[in-house]
Order: sequence, then C-alpha cells, then structure tokens
Amino acid sequence: MNASAPLIDRFARRITYLRLSVTDRCDLRCAYCMPERMEFLPKAEVLSLEELHRLSLHFIARGVRKIRLTGGEPLVR
Repeated sequence: MNASAPLIDRFARRITYLRLSVTDRCDLRCAYCMPERMEFLPKAEVLSLEELHRLSLHFIARGVRKIRLTGGEPLVR
C-alpha cells in the first residue's frame, strides 16, 4: 500500500475527514459518554501530543482535509 495513496472506505468513497479522541478523561462524568463503571485508559496508552501530531500528518498526506479533536476534557490530560 502506498503511504500517500488516498484513503477509500468500503463504499469506494474517499475519506477526507478524521475524528481524533485526544483523551478519555473528563471531570464532568456525563452519563451519555461516561458510564458509571467506565475505567480510564492507563496514561501510558493515551497518545502524546507529539504522537497525535505525527498521526495527523500521516492522514493529511493521505488526503484528509478536516480533523476534529474530541474526547473528554483536553485540559484534564
């Protein structure tokens, strides 16, 4: 597979949008996204800012034009 080839989904559509969840941590604990028994990932398993940046650059090289950062409360990282 070519590292710069566009990403194509199973319906032959080009993927140009990426959603990255930067953390699972949040101090609000809203029921709709954090069930009572949810366990946080160990910090060692959460991507660093450098890893998120590097990953984003790889997806941009493959044709992604929009990246949405979501997940938890980023300031709790």
